[in-house]
Amino acid sequence: MDYLAPSNEWFGHLAYACLAASYFMTNIFWLRVLAVVSMLLELAYFNYAGGDLTTGMSWNAVFVAINLYQLFWLLRDRLTLKLPEHDGPVLRSALTGLDDAQIARLLKAAHWKTAAKGKTLTTQHKPVDELYFICSGRLSVQVDGSVMARLEKGSFVGEIAYLTGNPATATVVVDEPCRILAFSRTRLAKVVASDTHINGIIYQMLGRDLAMKMGQANRRHMAGPESLAQV
Repeated sequence: MDYLAPSNEWFGHLAYACLAASYFMTNIFWLRVLAVVSMLLELAYFNYAGGDLTTGMSWNAVFVAINLYQLFWLLRDRLTLKLPEHDGPVLRSALTGLDDAQIARLLKAAHWKTAAKGKTLTTQHKPVDELYFICSGRLSVQVDGSVMARLEKGSFVGEIAYLTGNPATATVVVDEPCRILAFSRTRLAKVVASDTHINGIIYQMLGRDLAMKMGQANRRHMAGPESLAQV
């Protein structure tokens, strides 16, 4: 039986080591990079192995082409990500867990708004077509005409309506000029449907925001009869 030379066997060892390492990657970009490296090393290994390995080498070439195609789109998305200088830190903090390519895809479902004092973002009992993320400014939450809470940067507006499809539970009015990232309900649904990781992070973010508001509501209830509305 013929055996590979020890130097040639290293191609095989490195190929499978890279493949094993890719299984630990949570970042899809680097997972695909390691997959491509692994398959290229495996092609080199097959080349030195001798014998008729046409089938294996052909399929490896196909897998390399598929991953390179996906890497092209991931890299393109990463390069198109341009966060505003002043809003970047709060957005990156909120979107912890997403890479640049995923953030870029997510932002394609949104547009920036500047809301002046007195602007109404949601109206109680009215449908809500957008999910708002506050990057700066201050807003008041009103239920039945009474101010129940104040919202600042890092907060969402309209998350219950987004999650349930129900009308707004409160009216939210701008108290200080705001910089807002407004997510289209329809476009955001398409993005989260195409990427389960983005979907999970969005629901995690909304869950944290709701938990924070519920905590504030409980503290407010303990302190007095008024309750804090969730919007």
